[in-house]
Amino acid sequence: MDVCLGFPVSSPEAADAAHAVARQHRRAQALVGVVYLGLPLAFLVVTVVIASTRSAFAWPAVVFPALVLVLGWFLRSRQRYQVGRWTTVGAWFGGLGVLYVGFFSLVFDVRWLVAAIMPAALVGAFLGALLGHAAQRAIMAPLRPELAGTQYELTLQLRGVLLTTLDIGTSTVTVRGRFFATPPGGREAGRRTYPLSAVTGVFAASLSGSERLKFPIALPAKAVGSAGPALILQARGEDWVLPLSAADAVAAFLNHRVSAAKLTS
Repeated sequence: MDVCLGFPVSSPEAADAAHAVARQHRRAQALVGVVYLGLPLAFLVVTVVIASTRSAFAWPAVVFPALVLVLGWFLRSRQRYQVGRWTTVGAWFGGLGVLYVGFFSLVFDVRWLVAAIMPAALVGAFLGALLGHAAQRAIMAPLRPELAGTQYELTLQLRGVLLTTLDIGTSTVTVRGRFFATPPGGREAGRRTYPLSAVTGVFAASLSGSERLKFPIALPAKAVGSAGPALILQARGEDWVLPLSAADAVAAFLNHRVSAAKLTS
């Protein structure tokens, strides 16, 4: 019996799939390391170089980049399997690093940077987000059912429903709307969470676009009918149809995780 990512596999086909997931895991985690550690480290190095060429009084400016690097290390230890966070963290670290270096340079009368700071910070945020997105694609393209046996937590954007996601954790599944303010009915009205052991059915379906769908939560924006794949989620007597790309792969992943949860409950 072979073992991959800590999980036993009992057939050549299962071993091949497990090794494919292990390769995806290694690629994704390498990119996650760049997002959480590489970007802050580059930020720190650039600040050190600038400080070393200017004045001894500039060295205190290195403290903030060093703290950002420590923060990156701490967040990586907590979020390395939380796929939905990588793009946001990459954008923050990329944009913040460029912004800080730009304003730090202004202290030394590098005036030509004034007009370039904000555009450069936006470019840095964009490139950081691209790194996070590349890490997401590394682990989710393709989304293999065997990935359900790992610690990865997925955040999947619903099609045609702005700022609304299906979050699949290791023990729960959540439909969540991300509001800029507290939604009508309170914060709990904007999300619905089920333990995986309470899920009674997960199926892939197809929508024509003319269906009127109801959702288990208050929505942050009006839902727009969208033809294409959908995921049917049944739990605690409730039945939800969620427009979701790659519904077949998501259903297989979620069914694997639900089965494992019921075996251990």
